[in-house]
This record gives sequence, structure tokens and C-alpha cells, in this order.
Amino acid sequence: MTANAQRKGHLKTLVLVFVLWKVLLLTLAAFCPGPGYDTSALILMDPSVDRHESFLKSSRPDRLTLNLFRWDALYFVEGAQRGKTHEQEWAFSWAYSWLLGLGGQLNRTGGIDLGLRPYIVAGIIISNACHLVSVFVLYRLISISMGSPHRYQIALVGSLLHIMTSASLFLSAPYTEAPFSMLNLTGMLLYTRSRIMARGQRPSAAEDAYRLGSGILFAAATLMRSNGLLSGLVLLYDVARYIPRVVSMQLNVHDVRRIVVTCMAGSIIAAGFVVPQYLAYAEFCLGEHGSGSPPWCMRTIPSIYSWVQSHYWNVGLFRYWTLPNVPLFLMAAPMLWLLLISSVTVLRSYFQPPFRGRSVPHGSVTLGPKETSAITHDVPELALPQLVLAVTATTTFHVQIVNRLASGYPTWYMMVATWLVQDRQELNNARFRLQHQWVVRGLLVYAMSQGILFANFLPPA
Repeated sequence: MTANAQRKGHLKTLVLVFVLWKVLLLTLAAFCPGPGYDTSALILMDPSVDRHESFLKSSRPDRLTLNLFRWDALYFVEGAQRGKTHEQEWAFSWAYSWLLGLGGQLNRTGGIDLGLRPYIVAGIIISNACHLVSVFVLYRLISISMGSPHRYQIALVGSLLHIMTSASLFLSAPYTEAPFSMLNLTGMLLYTRSRIMARGQRPSAAEDAYRLGSGILFAAATLMRSNGLLSGLVLLYDVARYIPRVVSMQLNVHDVRRIVVTCMAGSIIAAGFVVPQYLAYAEFCLGEHGSGSPPWCMRTIPSIYSWVQSHYWNVGLFRYWTLPNVPLFLMAAPMLWLLLISSVTVLRSYFQPPFRGRSVPHGSVTLGPKETSAITHDVPELALPQLVLAVTATTTFHVQIVNRLASGYPTWYMMVATWLVQDRQELNNARFRLQHQWVVRGLLVYAMSQGILFANFLPPA
């Protein structure tokens, strides 16, 4: 079978599995009893006093719509309908609410006021479409960033894992996880293409375009979720690799060009974080508010996002380390382990700090436990954002959400997929084969369980 035929067959498989998995999850959500212990979603969708009677008579599609309108989706959808009114709402992506607002306006029929429903439906469509695109992007990213003869099989398995990831219904509901995943992975794909082209030594317009494109996509991902800012670490390391040449005065004109383009891409990412902060500052700290401005306006760096997260959700270093939160740490532990072990394995095998005299590397990295055959990963710096995410999830923010944030990072998919493919190709140790199988089983069980809990408005979220 030719490589093209193999890829086409894999893409058909991915579409089929994607559809079947979505049908399973959405069916489970549609048949959940609802409206859940928290009836705020039902109240927002139907303010009438007989809403409970109306709910009991509602169709399955209507119940599915309500059961996907949960937790943070309330903030995103309300922000789409009326804009950001209260400061705590700025913790929830302004850009995503704008996108839902645009989709909701297009989804309205005949000028009839359908309340929040058009915005919810728009969010469901956007999330599922973005999830499918991100599956294809991840397949392409893995297949071009690995030198293994089994790279297409690894790409297929990794993409299947992305379909059935622990983010579960968050990737089908009006949430930012699916758009973030699509944008972040596509940014990494463009960056990888630019790194591959850089091996030709002489920069080209295409290489610059890929590098700048990655910065634009990382910025868009940052507009969706603030952790998109972590992807800037990839570009930061790309510049840091040139430090030995700067110190030794060995930079040539091509090196300078690459550094300038990379810095421009990094500046775009920073803008993706700063612009919403400025919009909030202009609304709450300037003009009519005057002396009544909130406390964060007086800070040296007035960030509404950090203020809201700290003041309303108690996010901060070690604040989540309390006894009642131990079950949430246990729930997040398997994913944290996958994020950490895959990142550390890649970086430890290859990552030589540029300060030790190493110049710009263009080689590959051996990835995978010693018990399995080695494969090559050509762009190991992609593991940096994932590693920092795992550390900050453990120490700073609400740890349980790492189970859904992990969906937008590629390295752990590559690691688990490598384990599974090499288990089939070689006679690996039975203990490791069983361990790898349990990783996948645990992922599937968690995804279905999480989907049911989400649809019933039950934690964790």
C-alpha cells in the first residue's frame, strides 16, 4: 500500500470513529434525566414558571441542547447574547463569546427571538467541527514530526486517542476546549513545518510564513484560553537556541532573519493575551467609573483575568492544596502522570540547554521507554508547553480541569500511541503491554463517565 493510500484509509477510519463516538456520547447526554441539581441552565433557557412541565414534554434534541448547556457554557453563551457585563465574566473568553454571538445571529430564523438557543446550537456546531479538524491536524502533525517507519500507524492511534480523549463532552458543548485544541495543534503543525524547512539552512518566504502563521494561531488559541500563552515557550526556546552563536559572534544574516521572524511571531502571541486585558481595562478603569474603579485597576500590571481568577475562584500558588480537594488531585493524577512522563522523556533525551555551548540543533530525539523500540521525534520543544501546564495544574489552578486542557497538547498522544503501536509490532514485556492497555481503558471509561456527569450538571467540571 502506498503512503497516500494508507493516509486516505486512515482519514476515513478517523471520520467513521469520530461519528460513532460522537453518536455514543451525545446519545448518553440526550437520555440523561436532567435538568440536574443546578437548574440555572433551565431557568436561563425558559424563564416561565411552568418550565419544569415544559421540560418533561420536550423532545430529545431539546433535552440534548439543555444537557450540553452546563457549567462555564452559561457564561460563554450569556456573553454571546448580551456581551460581558460583570467583571467575573471576563474569566471566560471574550473572543469565544464573540464567535458564539456571530454564530447565533446566523442561526436565527425569521427574526424570531429564540432566547439563548441559537447561541447554544452554534456553540455545539463549532465545537464538533473544530474537534474533527483538530483530529486531522494531529494526524498530520504526528506523521511529519516522527521519523519512525510506523509513523502513520502512530499518527492514526494518536488521533483516535484524541477523538476519545478525557475532555469528553467538553469537546461537543459550547466550550473553548475544541477551538483551543484546533488552533493550538494547528499552530504547532505550522511551527513544525517551519523547523523542517529550516534544515535547508537558507530561510525562505514559506518558512517565514509558517513561523508567523504559528504565532497567529497560538495568539488565537490564547484568545480562547489563556493557557495558549504557554505555546509561546516553543518560540522562546527557538530564539534561545541561538544564544551560543550570539555570545561567540557567529551569527549570520540567515540566523538574524530567523530570530527577527520568531520574535515577531512571539509578539503576536503576547498581543493575543494583552488585547482582551486592555478592552476590560478600558471598560472598568477608564471613563465613567472614575474613583469607583475596581481594585485591580490600581495594580502595576492591571490584569482583569488574574484578578478574577484569584478573587472569585481562589486560584493561586498552593491555594488548591487542601484536604477536601484530595479526591480531585487523585482524579487528575493519571493525566498528570501522562503529561509529565511524556514531556520529561522527550526533553530529557534531547533537550540540551543552549547555555552549555550547544548551537542550533537539527537532529532527532529518541522517544519512548527503554522497554519499547525507539522512535524519533524531530521537534521535542513541542513538549515544553505541556510540561509547564502539568506543573501549573499541580501547583496553582483547579487541578481537575487538566483532564480537559490536555486535549490540546500533542506529546502525550504521541507517547501513548507509540506504546500501543510498538506493542503490536514487537514482543514487548507483558507487564508493559498490560499497563499500556489500561491507560486506554481508563481513558475510555473516564470519558464516558465524565460525559454523563457533565450532562447531569454534576461535578467535576
